[in-house]
Amino acid sequence: MFNMNYPCIFTALAGILLASCDKNEPMSKEQAALEAEFIKGNEEMGNLDAELAQGTNTIDLNLLEQQHVEWVKYNAAIEQALAGLSKKCTQGDELLKKVQAKLDAYKALNAQ
Repeated sequence: MFNMNYPCIFTALAGILLASCDKNEPMSKEQAALEAEFIKGNEEMGNLDAELAQGTNTIDLNLLEQQHVEWVKYNAAIEQALAGLSKKCTQGDELLKKVQAKLDAYKALNAQ
């Protein structure tokens, strides 16, 4: 019984080997393309590091810092406006409760 499976096993192995050989070439091309992109990315990072070391990006950094300060001020103004709206909402809720209590009292008085 075991000997009868040898042709099936060898056929399966041969099929696997042939299938993997067909996939090997496209994978090699893809690997080469990925390696080229990796090298290009490393070169770009090296160039950026060199620019930062030379200080050529200081203008951009100063601009970013200025924008950050402006955004912090803008966020503070928005938070202050939201706090004011929250206070007004709380006051409106309290006023509604008072009006609702008066309305309930009026309804109770007129229901009699």
